[in-house]
Amino acid sequence: MYRFTYLLLVCLLGISGITVETAFAHGVTASTIISEPVSVHFEYAGGDPMSYASVLVFAPNAKKTDAEFQNGRTDAKGNFAFIPDKTGTWSISAEDMGHRAELRIPVTKAGVAQPSSTESGASKPLRIILGLSLILNLLCAALFVKCRKVRGQR
Repeated sequence: MYRFTYLLLVCLLGISGITVETAFAHGVTASTIISEPVSVHFEYAGGDPMSYASVLVFAPNAKKTDAEFQNGRTDAKGNFAFIPDKTGTWSISAEDMGHRAELRIPVTKAGVAQPSSTESGASKPLRIILGLSLILNLLCAALFVKCRKVRGQR
């Protein structure tokens, strides 16, 4: 009995590591390539470009109800460019099949400063918690089945 439980635990640890890593393999990142015009590169966490993703560019101090400054799609390599017409922090986002990346780009009179990007996807602690939760749920299911078999034999 203990051999079976030990074997099950080892198998579940191996499977959960693969499953959890795969589930969050499609986070997205964004980075600035050049400054005039502002060119942005969007890609998935695995390194594949976000080809033809929908892009929205908002001017500095734009309200949620304001229309976007520019919209469009990335090219086949995940690149998008725009020319800002004033200084301030510009917001650009790309969305494709439920994945979203957002980038805030500070533009000064001297040019584009280092942008801050958001990276979607799960952090390492969250992946560990999800993996442990999966293991515990599968062990509880196995114990439930075993208890039902024992009760049926009485």
